[in-house]
Amino acid sequence: MQRVFTIPFMIDGALAANHTFTFKAPFDMTLIHVSLSNSSANAGTLDIGLSTDTDGWKDGATFGVSGACTELAAFSDFDGDTGLSQFPHCSDGDVIHVTIKDHASHMADPCVVLTFTEG
Repeated sequence: MQRVFTIPFMIDGALAANHTFTFKAPFDMTLIHVSLSNSSANAGTLDIGLSTDTDGWKDGATFGVSGACTELAAFSDFDGDTGLSQFPHCSDGDVIHVTIKDHASHMADPCVVLTFTEG
């Protein structure tokens, strides 16, 4: 059985700029779900990909507003800038980029949760 695990990204308060988080994959893994929201009525966007293509997995997913969540959970949700429509896979040692792009009126308390399977 493949292990399932989550990686959360949260920023307290109102954003004044974009934020990029990077981490190195500890083993082969596949992204199967993303949940994203913020507490304001201002919807920023999210890019996810590898260091070689930072929006290759998802390009411009719109944040849920006022506490509502946007969910990415289908093959077609992960089209990125490549249009592949598949669950993104990375190898041990790949660097994953998660970029939270602020809204002109500034999002507040953005939260992104990535769900992966091992392998």
